[in-house]
Amino acid sequence: MMDDSFKNYWMNKLKYFSLFILLFAIYWFPDVILGYPEIYLKSLVGYDRQATATWIFLGNMAISLFLGILICYKLGYYKNTLSIFKIKNILFLLFTTIVLFIIYFFTFTYYNSHFITPGIAKEQAAYSRQIVFPFVQFISFAICAPIFEEAAFRTTIYRFFKNDKIAFIVSSISFAWMHTGANPILIVYLPMSVVLTLIYHRRRVLGESILVHCLMNALLPTIIVFLQTITGLYYL
Repeated sequence: MMDDSFKNYWMNKLKYFSLFILLFAIYWFPDVILGYPEIYLKSLVGYDRQATATWIFLGNMAISLFLGILICYKLGYYKNTLSIFKIKNILFLLFTTIVLFIIYFFTFTYYNSHFITPGIAKEQAAYSRQIVFPFVQFISFAICAPIFEEAAFRTTIYRFFKNDKIAFIVSSISFAWMHTGANPILIVYLPMSVVLTLIYHRRRVLGESILVHCLMNALLPTIIVFLQTITGLYYL
């Protein structure tokens, strides 16, 4: 009996570790077209290249979303999603989203005031915009990223670690580190990651952290400009 329990314990760990890797493999699949356009689109230039890359990227993204959502649905990741729309939960998420925007604004302003954004990141962003139309980047950033990242870094990690405190710490730090690595911009992503993890930790409803993450990614550029305008705060 002890041997069976030990085996089941590690099989469960392996299951969710493998799922974490699988979700990321599916998530990054559409980006192959961005990473290696000289291989896949070498015969095309200009608008034709951009249009072709856009349709390929959209097709890959649709496949990725379908597979990712199907896997998560089969594993019960979206349990209690409809409960999001209860008034008390909507108010909580609205309040949390506002707080998240404010935290991001101040940490981002501080980062921009004291550190230089790595040139490589700027070059990569500009390079991606040249390959596909900007609206595709927006869909990827505002919809795909939250769905996959929240599933991987919230539910999967919480199921891997049975201890909620450990899961909370690992989820918060790993999510932020994945976006930044050993870079000072970690001071921007870590507080954001902690808030998103708190949202999931509260009721273990994945849809809540996905929704806030989507709003964050979709509205962030506009909100930053808005807060800069009303506060006059450009440096901190």
